Amino acid sequence: MANTRSATLSIRLKPAIKKRLAKLAKTSGRSSNFLISDAVESYVADQERMRAEIRRADRQIKTGHYIRHEDMKAWLLSWGTEREQPPPKCVCGRNHDE
Repeated sequence: MANTRSATLSIRLKPAIKKRLAKLAKTSGRSSNFLISDAVESYVADQERMRAEIRRADRQIKTGHYIRHEDMKAWLLSWGTEREQPPPKCVCGRNHDE
């Protein structure tokens, strides 16, 4: 076993998914265990990033550093038109580089 620092986890898959996974494992030259572990690792990392971004957005809202949805939408919808609007400003009234 290449990675001796691992734990066993049992999962239930629909038969059709298990069959597709086995086919993918065979054609990729990887084991089903490797593919599942890789998928879970990617999913966990994505979820952690998403939750970190949500916490960051919550902090921005609480401190008043955000752009109202309506203002952003109006600006984006004006792109490519003869009446393109300037970028919307932060609700705090200051200009930010981010």
